[in-house]
Amino acid sequence: MWIIFLRYFCHGNSIHFAHNDCNMSRQIKFIWVLSLFSVLFLIGMQGYWLYNQYEYVLNAYSEEIALQALQAGEEEYRNRKDEISMKIPSTFIIHKVNRAENSNEADSTNFKFQLKIGSLAVNSMSTNDSLSTLNEQHYYTNLKEFEWRDAAERVMVNQSKPFDAAQFDSILAAMLPELEYAIAFWQEDDIYDGSGLWNRTGNLFHPRLIVSYAYSPLENKGIFVNINLPAQPVLYRMGIQLVVSAGLTFLLIVCLIFQVRTIIRQKKINEIRENFVNTMVHELKRPVQTLKTFVSFLKDEKMRSDAEAAEQVVRDSMFELDNLSAYLNKLKDMLLADSETTSLHITTFNLQDLVEKVIRLTHIPPEKKAIITPVYETDHLLVEADPIHFANVLSNLIENAVKYSGEKVCIEIKVGHDKRKIWVSVSDDGIGIPVAEQDSVFTKFYRGNNIPDKTIPGIGLGLSYVKFIIEAHQGSIKLNSQAGEGTAVTIYLPQ
Repeated sequence: MWIIFLRYFCHGNSIHFAHNDCNMSRQIKFIWVLSLFSVLFLIGMQGYWLYNQYEYVLNAYSEEIALQALQAGEEEYRNRKDEISMKIPSTFIIHKVNRAENSNEADSTNFKFQLKIGSLAVNSMSTNDSLSTLNEQHYYTNLKEFEWRDAAERVMVNQSKPFDAAQFDSILAAMLPELEYAIAFWQEDDIYDGSGLWNRTGNLFHPRLIVSYAYSPLENKGIFVNINLPAQPVLYRMGIQLVVSAGLTFLLIVCLIFQVRTIIRQKKINEIRENFVNTMVHELKRPVQTLKTFVSFLKDEKMRSDAEAAEQVVRDSMFELDNLSAYLNKLKDMLLADSETTSLHITTFNLQDLVEKVIRLTHIPPEKKAIITPVYETDHLLVEADPIHFANVLSNLIENAVKYSGEKVCIEIKVGHDKRKIWVSVSDDGIGIPVAEQDSVFTKFYRGNNIPDKTIPGIGLGLSYVKFIIEAHQGSIKLNSQAGEGTAVTIYLPQ
């Protein structure tokens, strides 16, 4: 009954695993695409945030430079004013004049200011002489009422002491020693606009700043300062944001790479498990079929009377049951290995006795001719290890050497001692392992692609168990193989 259940279980799980594998492949693709889109979206949003942050910092930096340029103009103006020791006019009469003729509407947008100056004394010069170029009917749209006094004063200073571009350039060069700039005077049709003193042009990485400074606004006289702004100071001010952003971007990329590698690894594990189930189903069919033949034989009285046939059937049944028992033992070893720990009973034993016992108990199939030769290159044969697990390790290595070879195979077991390590090498002249697969043979459920006969029994647990046990003894394992020429597996145990 348990055999029928086992067949049903394995067959049902094979279909179940195949169905799950298809669903998992679709889920893996969906997760990978969704993760990639999410990371790209986050990187894009971060780039957009950095772009706006850069523009904000650049505007703040531009405003600072513009204020320094205007400060240089004010310093040049104060120097000229101090040189002429001017007296400030005491009387200003300001009238609002309607912009449109014959308009009676009191809309503030339709009015401009008109300046009339009363009796003034400037450096013993008459008012008419000092303000001879100021037309009584000249209108100015962008000056507020409290700015007219300063504007008129700048006219008188400029008429007495004209604007000195060389002095302004020297002051600005001292304030902005690392910046390149050029100075240009206003044209006749330029109009002073106190609300727009500076403007940024160019692009984000090659910005230019245009600062407008009116040294005599009532006369529409001023200069433009064209400044080339370097990007380095702006990037320096954004140092923390750039470092944090670069760190987050790097972390996102690393997480994406790690996720993709994990998904690929999980997919490979899923494929290995599917191959394992298929292999188990294939391997269990043989003992089940043999046992069915044995049961049928017992039911037939005529066949039972044939002693030779009965002996052959019993021998085949025992062989297949031994295979089944070996598979179940390896599955048990796999479950122990999955726990990442195993209980070792370390004792001291003679390695030569253990090797010869394993050789004596090794099952050689009737169709195989195997010659197993032990070679002892040291007299140091007392070993501290778990004798049961170590015997299983040697048995697995010898079984693989017999299984993956031709009809005739020569196996050599060498034992040696090197400093504080004892080593055991099991070599054969079998089919060998391709270089591309040598890193994978110690993976659970992995079986090589170069096996000439796919019906060779095996579920890919032998070498993974060997590696697990040797590493549990704090030892190491080395594989040396070449396709078509054989394999040598050497294990090292510290003593």
